[in-house]
Amino acid sequence: MEYGTRIPDVAFEIQNRVKKAVEAMTGLNVIEVNVHVQGVSTDKPTEEKEEE
Repeated sequence: MEYGTRIPDVAFEIQNRVKKAVEAMTGLNVIEVNVHVQGVSTDKPTEEKEEE
């Protein structure tokens, strides 16, 4: 993800997509999808310019 992206928004979207996919593949009703954030890096990527 890019710096500044809201993690709760991304997690919510992942939950919705996984739920819909599992329900479509199995025909079962999904009650919940858990998303666990393993880590967060706050370092902004540095842009390196190549000089010729």
